[in-house]
Amino acid sequence: MLTVDEEITLRILTKENAADLFNIVEKNRDFLREWLPWVDSKKTVEDIQTSIERWGYKYRSNTAINAGIFFRGELVGMVAFPEIDWKAMKTSFGYWLSPDFEGKGIVVRCIKELTSYAFRKLNLNRLEISCAEENVKSRALPEKLGYLKEGILRDHYYLNGNLHNLIVYSIIKSDWEKVTENKRVRC
Repeated sequence: MLTVDEEITLRILTKENAADLFNIVEKNRDFLREWLPWVDSKKTVEDIQTSIERWGYKYRSNTAINAGIFFRGELVGMVAFPEIDWKAMKTSFGYWLSPDFEGKGIVVRCIKELTSYAFRKLNLNRLEISCAEENVKSRALPEKLGYLKEGILRDHYYLNGNLHNLIVYSIIKSDWEKVTENKRVRC
């Protein structure tokens, strides 16, 4: 468990969380489907349990971190380092949040805390966030936290019958130290 602040904790999910996670996905399926390619493959609680087991294995193998976002004790979304490349000292972020909890700065606070965690505790040097060019809400997050827009991968992935451009943002450890030293990051 990682405490982000007095309202938010991040926890590795267990099979006991499967029904709650499935209910969030089911309730918000149309909303989540717009940007997340995995949504349609999660049709049952058992599908979610299988994913939780796979995430647990990757966590124990020290190759990924997939955590539930708990806001005031309630599971409201997820944040992840889906694959950690220890040799290159880098990882990327994945995140999603139930629309009922948008506008509270939850994901920004999580990514800010996990960015510091990745650099200070995991000793990584580079973090990436990739967002669909049209996903303005998701793009606002790395821009707010001082991540650098590195470029656009044209027609990079296929989702919902369309090819989408992907914008890649990154931050390296020395840049994050400057950003936090200047206290530019506010949530």
